[in-house]
Amino acid sequence: MENGGAGTLQIRQVLLFFVLLGMSQAVSETGSFLVMEELQSGSFVGNLAKTLGLEHLWILKRLSHTQ
Repeated sequence: MENGGAGTLQIRQVLLFFVLLGMSQAVSETGSFLVMEELQSGSFVGNLAKTLGLEHLWILKRLSHTQ
């Protein structure tokens, strides 16, 4: 049974390698965000979420509409 455990460990290591390799190939995007004093509290979170494409998450919608 020890061989089965070693095989599972090797599979996990190979999968982890490919995940990390894929993450290293990911393209990062930079953006600039202005925080003005006139913005309502929570507006920046909503604008940032929209820019990152996360506006569909309900928790971010709640945060952006709170005072």
